[in-house]
Parts: sequence; structure tokens; C-alpha cells
Amino acid sequence: MAGFDCLWANEIDKFASVTFSQNFPAAVINTDDIKTLCAADIRNQLDLAVGEIDLVVGGPPCQGFSTYGQRDSFDPRNQLYRNFFDFVKEFRPKCFVMENVAGLLSMSGGAVIEDVLSVARGLGYNTHVHSVRAEQFGVPQRRRRVFIIGSTLGPPPLFVPAEFVDAGGASGEVADLFSGLRMSKVRTVKDAISDLLLCETLPPASTSQSMAYRGSAESEYQVLMRGDMAEITHHSAKRMLGVRRLRLALLRPGDYGEQLRNRIQGDGLPYGAIDEILMGHAGARDLKGCRRQDVEKEIKLREMLHEGRHSVDEVMLFIDHGGFKNKYRKLSWDEPSHTLVAHMARDCSDFVHPELDRFISVREAARLQSFPDDFKLPGSQFQQFKQLGNAVPPLLARAVGFSIVEHLKAWF
Repeated sequence: MAGFDCLWANEIDKFASVTFSQNFPAAVINTDDIKTLCAADIRNQLDLAVGEIDLVVGGPPCQGFSTYGQRDSFDPRNQLYRNFFDFVKEFRPKCFVMENVAGLLSMSGGAVIEDVLSVARGLGYNTHVHSVRAEQFGVPQRRRRVFIIGSTLGPPPLFVPAEFVDAGGASGEVADLFSGLRMSKVRTVKDAISDLLLCETLPPASTSQSMAYRGSAESEYQVLMRGDMAEITHHSAKRMLGVRRLRLALLRPGDYGEQLRNRIQGDGLPYGAIDEILMGHAGARDLKGCRRQDVEKEIKLREMLHEGRHSVDEVMLFIDHGGFKNKYRKLSWDEPSHTLVAHMARDCSDFVHPELDRFISVREAARLQSFPDDFKLPGSQFQQFKQLGNAVPPLLARAVGFSIVEHLKAWF
């Protein structure tokens, strides 16, 4: 997006490497453990002179640094940034970019980031650390990340000024820093995915199937994401148990939720209505593939709904028993999404659609990460969610790339 051509990449995850190769077929992709590689051999294979390339980019594993995890100081992955710098040392690019989670800055009392900067300075690079928020660069998602930019050409590039400002939070600070710039309000979930509302989601096993868009783009962001595509792909969502669907239905504001409450407290619901609520529009999991205790719980719930004369509190208590109480977080149409995570591969309950009683689809997650609709996501739905949760949002990456381009132009 910023105009760079990728020559070579290393990715140990075999599924992610397939995704990379399908989207960047001109690049050489290597799947070996980076600790086993000799950077000099790779430079010679590519027939490149020392200092010939413009940029080396890397994202060492973040799991050991993330505040979502255990932050284990002895996690061996925490040292892989040193292998990244082996490539910087050998190729001697004009600039480098290293990306990671914000937890990197506080890991081991700041000792890790200080070592990163020390290694970079030892190689002759001027460095700058940027802690940025993706929503200020056009991504409809609140996501904070750290970029360490180094240059041999002089002071490293200052980060591209934010283009979007959040009405709440740190907007004043951004406006002061980049005074005189006209900035737009951050993009929202509605800006990102409202045009997909009428598209029926597919089951997980059919995630690679495509379908025609239903309706036109409703925002400039959706026009950007659609590009020249005539069909949408990967619009598949995880299926949920009926007990979860009912909880979402009871949480739904407006007449529907009130009518449902009245029937539960009154004469109960006919089985046809119960099936519609619990099953949704092809949105439920097949009970044949569920655990015995989940099947038994759903059968009991059906009987409670049919009997009636139960208070809503009684039904909710039954649903919440077993850990469902805090399992749901609905997105808001009028706000950016909260941070997407790789755990979506196993559980999307933190990412419930703002209007429909279902989880977000793979394509909706991709939109919230700013991946255009023509970006290929091969493999299973599990791998698609995992890779999206691990990714750097392309629009944020583009902003980083533009800052490097402008820096290089100033010297050449």
C-alpha cells in the first residue's frame, strides 16, 4: 500500500505462510525457525549487496510481552528480536521497522526495550519508538501497537501525523501535537460492516465460499474495502448454542425483548417459536457435535421456555450457570471495535454483532482490521480468525510505510 516490493519473508507458521504466499506471490517465503537461518546465505541467494535494500520489517512474537498473557520473562520467544537484528546487521538496510505490542515497553521494568534500542544503536541506527493507536490512522478498531523505526540516514522519521481523531480520550493531545491539521472522527463499526448486514453468514466449514454483495457500499471506507470485487468471501461466523442465543435475545433492546420476557413469565412459548429463537437463521450449532452437558442444558431450557411461569431472572440464572454470565460483549455501531485477538479462533463471544444475534464473521473481522475484501484467507475458519487477530492492520502499516518513503525521499 505504501509502494514497497517484498523480496523475501520468514514465517514459521505454515498456515500463515500459505496466506502470505497467496497474497504476495512474487516474494520468496521461508518457513524455517529463524534461529536456524544464516542471514548472509540468504543475502547471497538474493544476490543483494550490503546496504542495497531500503527496508527490513519484522514482528517478533508478542505472546511473552502481551498484557493479555502471563508475561513470562523466561519465554524463549522474547529473545527472537535479536535474530531479527541479525538480518538488519547483515543486510544493512537504510531503515528498519520492528513492531510489537505495547507491553514490550514495560516488560522486565523496561529492560527489554532498552536492550532493543541498545542493539540498534550498536549497529549504527538512529532510532525512535512510536506508541500509536490504530483508530487514529483510519482503522475502525481500538488497537495500540509499538513501532521501533531505525535509520542510517540521519534522525529516524517522525511518524506520519494521525488522520483521525477520537472525540473522547487523547484527542486533545493529538490536536496539540499536530495543530493546524484537519482530522476526521474515527471510523466506526458501522462505517466498516453495515453493508454486510443483509448477507447471510455461512457455517464455518463453508468459509471459502463466495456470495454476491447484497446492497451497495454505505461509507467511503466500504468503497475502499470493496475495491473492484463483485463478490464477498469468508463471510462465515461461528455457530453458538441455543442457550447463548437466548441470552443475546433477552439482552436485545426494544419490543422483541419485552415480548419475549412477557411470554416467559406468562403462558410460555410454542416449540416453533423456541426453535426460531434458539436456532436463529442457520446460526446455531448442531447439538450432535456438542458436549453431553451442553445438550442436556439446552433440552432443559426448551422445557422452561415452553412451560412458562418462570421469571426472567430464573431463566437468566439457569443460562448463566456454568460460566456464560460474562461471555458476551456486543460491538457498538457508533464506536470502533475493541481490539481483535487471536483467541477469536476459539471463541468469538467477545465480538457479538451490534444488531444481529450472532458473532462477527471472518470477513467482518477482516474489515475491522482494514484488510480489503480482495485479500485472500486460505485455510480453515480457525486459522483465518487466528491470523486476523495476530495481524498488523494494513492501514496502520501503510502509515508506517509512508513515513519511511518520505524519509527516504528526503535523502535521495
